Amino acid sequence: MNIRNNDPGAVQYGNFMNYYQFNSASERVKLLPDKDIWLPPVEDGRETPENSPYVVLDVGCNSGVFTQLLHKHLEQLLQRPVTILGVDIDQRLIERALAEIESNINISYTCLDVLNESAFASITRYLNEIQREKFDAVCCYSITMWIHLNHHDQGLQLFLEKLSDIAELLVVEPQPWKCYQTAVRRMKRAGDGFPLFPQLKWRSDVELQIQNYLEKTLGRRKTFESTPTKWQRKICFYR
Repeated sequence: MNIRNNDPGAVQYGNFMNYYQFNSASERVKLLPDKDIWLPPVEDGRETPENSPYVVLDVGCNSGVFTQLLHKHLEQLLQRPVTILGVDIDQRLIERALAEIESNINISYTCLDVLNESAFASITRYLNEIQREKFDAVCCYSITMWIHLNHHDQGLQLFLEKLSDIAELLVVEPQPWKCYQTAVRRMKRAGDGFPLFPQLKWRSDVELQIQNYLEKTLGRRKTFESTPTKWQRKICFYR
């Protein structure tokens, strides 16, 4: 975990050790929508049997606190088994998640970078092993900014495209531009920075750019948008 100048808030990839101390997992769960948003519309003919597991990929799962709450929430909401694969770029966070897994065999964690081609192949293998072409839902909460800052506009577009390809439902909680400015300031105070930041073309309207890319380029449709979190972030669902 690349903490700069002993400032736990100055991290390159958003891999905060104590993330859920300042971003409540339980409050995020309260913003999630009803059952009908999580399931495919009846008219599209893709309903799965009620005893079939609802399979979720949680990208940027951190230490797994929210992942476990999401699992419980979805099982209660959908009244069916739920299986979640949580992935994160930081091995130490994954180790914490594994240590706190509460013996739930329906949650698994692995350390990988989804933009790494060979690492992403392990997600494809996971789908093959469970005989699925796609996840019922792919969730990426508050990580688009970190992808963007480290991989430029094209990297964020690739990230969204890769996840869209393996998702029936794509859940995105993008950070607004104000969060970018805060992250850059903290890194600068710590004596470091994000070299690609000045070159970004998706800037003050980054949330709209993400929505337009998902809808106009990837052909998705927004089906739900939450009320803003205390950080002014909206959880958006695209099918």
